Amino acid sequence: MTAYVFGAGASAHARYPLASNLLTELAAWLDSQDPEIQHIQLYRCRILQLGMVFPSLADFEGILERLASAGQERLGTAYECPQSVRDMFEDLARGATNAHSKGFYPQYLRDDLVSAVREFFYDIEVRQSESTAYANFVRECVTVDDTLITFNYDVALERALKAAGKWDIGSGYIFQFDEERVRSPLAIHKLHGSVNWFQTPMQTAIPPIVFSRDLKLLGYEGVSDKRIGGETCAVNNTGTLILPDTNKQFYWDALWRPLWESAAERLRGVKQLFIHGYSLPRADQHARELLFDNVSRDAIVHIFCRSASDRIAEEFRMRGFSKVLPNSTVGFESWVESHSSAEYRCQSSRA
Repeated sequence: MTAYVFGAGASAHARYPLASNLLTELAAWLDSQDPEIQHIQLYRCRILQLGMVFPSLADFEGILERLASAGQERLGTAYECPQSVRDMFEDLARGATNAHSKGFYPQYLRDDLVSAVREFFYDIEVRQSESTAYANFVRECVTVDDTLITFNYDVALERALKAAGKWDIGSGYIFQFDEERVRSPLAIHKLHGSVNWFQTPMQTAIPPIVFSRDLKLLGYEGVSDKRIGGETCAVNNTGTLILPDTNKQFYWDALWRPLWESAAERLRGVKQLFIHGYSLPRADQHARELLFDNVSRDAIVHIFCRSASDRIAEEFRMRGFSKVLPNSTVGFESWVESHSSAEYRCQSSRA
């Protein structure tokens, strides 16, 4: 069995940003949108607030760490900045007698950033005018016996699988979305969440809610989530999208535990592991343990992660993996185009 692990580098060809560029590209996208749209105004306000605290938006991990350290208290700024309604209501709830004009509450800013990323990624996917490398990958490389693991939030991979008839939302995200749908030929383990997953404030049971616009984007015209009475409801953004924090928190245990356990079980039977565009950062301790502790030491490990390839290969070798093949020059789209998967399968059969 073959397993594929994807990080942001694999989706870069489809115009999705790397984690290090996420905030700067989000800010640029917001500047290109109609400022009269209410939610665009809110997200631009949040970027302005960040700019008053942090000298650069490039260090997303550092920003998230600083926001987390502030806890639930208002994070002050040296100058007055636009205020969100949520921050003003929080002041009232705390009995503030005077409206604040400096700073923000980090928990609400973080929540709004997640919503902004959802809108940003939705727009990228809607505007995809050409077939991505995922379409060729699904057609040329993927079999129903393979394991697909991604740490990306975007839906480009499942859209390609759905178009090829190899994936269905019924059980395509591991959990059962709709009991009446057929079982998906393949499943995707999205271990850091997905932009089309939502949790209501009182929701504890899985699966996450999926709104009709996101179902339509996946190719399900006219399909709706039966748990949603209308097309709007309050959502909790802390449960379904794991941001690149240095100390990641998986709050919705009923969602994350079966996803990660399923991925671990699948990895134990892997003969070949392909890592595309995922740098295996030290902050991703859960992911590192998942791969190092479950993949057989006899498996062939192929690494296509540009400048991080040799470093990742050395980490695998230090843990007893002997068949490690790093490649720092070939990106995901080039690998797919050259059908390198066939070449490496031949290598595996000879090993």
